[in-house]
Formats: sequence, C-alpha cells, structure tokens
Amino acid sequence: MKVYTYAPPKLKASAKRIVVRDETGAMACSFQRVYANKVVQAGNYLFDIDWSAQVDAYSPDGKLLFQCRKTTPWLGRPRFAVHCCDSLDSYPVTFTSWQKLAPSFEIIYDGQRFFIKKELLDRAAFMLGNQVLARWSFKPVDGFKARLEIEAECPIQEPEFFVALFHCLFHIGN
Repeated sequence: MKVYTYAPPKLKASAKRIVVRDETGAMACSFQRVYANKVVQAGNYLFDIDWSAQVDAYSPDGKLLFQCRKTTPWLGRPRFAVHCCDSLDSYPVTFTSWQKLAPSFEIIYDGQRFFIKKELLDRAAFMLGNQVLARWSFKPVDGFKARLEIEAECPIQEPEFFVALFHCLFHIGN
C-alpha cells in the first residue's frame, strides 16, 4: 500500500498549488484549483458560488497529468469528470445516491466500473465490487492533513488521479 499526505488549502476557494508527499516525505505530485477567469474567482471568494470548478494535478516535474472538472446545470446535480491529459481520455463521475451527507458515485475507468462511497466522518473509499482499492480521509488533527492510501491491487496507481478526484468531489463538493 502506498500512502500520501497533503495539507489542503485553508480556504476552499484558494488557487494555491499544494504539494502531495509520499511516506518518505518526497514530493509525489501537486495540485491546484484553476479558475476560468477572475470574475469566477471573485464570485467564489465573495459569495461561495461553486457552480464550476477545476482541479489540475501535476507530476513532480510540473507536467499536467489529470484534471477533474465540476459543472453544474441550471437544474439538477453537478456533473464531475476526470480527464487524463496524456491520453485525452475522459472518465465521467455520476451520482449513484442522492444523499447529501454521504453520497456515493460511480466512475468507469478503462471499462471497469468503480464506486466511490463517502462516509460521514470525512472519509471516502474507492471500490471495485466490495474490495476497497483506495481510501481518502481528511482529519482535523495533525494540522488538517488529508491522507490518501492506494492498495497494490488497484489498477490506478497514479496519486494525481485520486488527488484531483477526491479534492474536487469532497473538498470543493456540491
């Protein structure tokens, strides 16, 4: 199992680049929230409007690898999608439950159907069937650190994918 930690930005609307570290303390990747323009960013800071959001995840050398985008239609739930910048593949994320506190999601990645289940205490599991392949948790101890664990059996081993996905889904949220 690989373990990664990072300190999310103190403000949800922050566009600061955040470094993700592995268990040895080395930089594994980085990510940041990106705004379409200054008007959208100002609206988010002033009114906490998150109709659209984008989280970009970078390799340690600064290459853009994954983007997770949130778009909200006029009516209905927001839509999320993870985009791989190398292969130009897009992986839509859909709601499987309408619960507000502990939603669950489905994502199809390379023909496999994965599920993301959020628990009440700021934890989430990335699953294939009943097998947990990755875990994300946000704990208010240790200076508000987020922790990502990726099992060796997980077909997706890129921490950039999970950081962009979980940060967009659960830190920015709906």
